[in-house]
Amino acid sequence: MINLLDKAQAAEFLGVSVRTVDYFRTRGNLPFHIIGGKLVRFDVRELERWALGREVSTDNDKDKQGERPQ
Repeated sequence: MINLLDKAQAAEFLGVSVRTVDYFRTRGNLPFHIIGGKLVRFDVRELERWALGREVSTDNDKDKQGERPQ
């Protein structure tokens, strides 16, 4: 069974703001579905794969690689 979330639910699921969900969606980075030509919905499984596939880099990671943060 497919579990679809609205924008607010997707934001809560990902631990980000609704505005951040909009940001990623409008740039084509976040998987979503349009239902009935109007409703935006997010599949939980796709959000999980998207979140797991993202690599977060910090200034500390750059220091470990011998690079200086700018």
